[in-house]
Amino acid sequence: MKKLDFLTWEEQIQLFKSRGLEINNEAIPKLQNIGYYKLKEFAKPLAKISIINEEEIIHYNGISFNDVLTRYYQDKNLRLNLFHAIEKIEISIKTQISYELGKKYGAFGYLNFFNWANKEKFTSFEIEKRQFSLKNELLKFVHSRKNYNSELQLDYNFNEDKFPSVWLGIDMLTFGNIVFMLELMNTRILKNISNYYNCSSKELLSWLKCLNFVRNTCAHNSNLIDIKIITRPKIRKNWYKYLYFVNNKPTNKLATIILIVISLVKEINPKYNFKNIQSNLKSICTNNFRANLLGFNDLESIKFITYL
Repeated sequence: MKKLDFLTWEEQIQLFKSRGLEINNEAIPKLQNIGYYKLKEFAKPLAKISIINEEEIIHYNGISFNDVLTRYYQDKNLRLNLFHAIEKIEISIKTQISYELGKKYGAFGYLNFFNWANKEKFTSFEIEKRQFSLKNELLKFVHSRKNYNSELQLDYNFNEDKFPSVWLGIDMLTFGNIVFMLELMNTRILKNISNYYNCSSKELLSWLKCLNFVRNTCAHNSNLIDIKIITRPKIRKNWYKYLYFVNNKPTNKLATIILIVISLVKEINPKYNFKNIQSNLKSICTNNFRANLLGFNDLESIKFITYL
């Protein structure tokens, strides 16, 4: 097993240099505040990797420290801008769910999952299990937020079991909870909600599952630009010209996420300004190879993605 030794800041810089990274005078202060492994994480996708005697050898030849810093800082900016767009989607989805369930079942009918669950797809036991789990979480949310939400202090917003109305309850749920509910929902209600976003029910579910994963990545300051989607979301044919394909399949990286976000947000607000997101992407993708790393077909794709 390879031994890990303590390295001073200067020795860490020398390690980068020994692997071919072009270093400038600002490297040590940046290293002291960002950390070796975080910088290595953002440098690695640009490097050439070889295996010698079962050991991974990294070659940074032709890559500058500024290239790595740009990826790091633009990833941070992109996370903030993408988080804002995903939050808009989250709020809209919650509004549509509470509207559909409130219209059909009243203020508290949503609490009986058998009213709106897909009973052809899920067994009674599964529905009851999901109902118990989500209602438990809902009570925790009410307890934790009661002191700073005036609506949660009004008795008429609750039923006899102290559960909130559909309009307050759905709003308190997490993005993951919302996906959880939509998976369980009967086809009629799910179709009504999907129609609002001009997509199919299968598209909406697969897109939101993907965005839930991405939202958590943004919230926990993880590397976004090199993200790889494990579960493939539904891809529309008119997206193909923007996506980078390997073995006749899109690489399912950041580009796919961007296309999902743009498609949904445009249905919510056709005038939404994606300029900041595009600016982040252009700073990261200085050539076609770097655009491919993010899942885009080329640099031109980034310029025209908002014309979906």
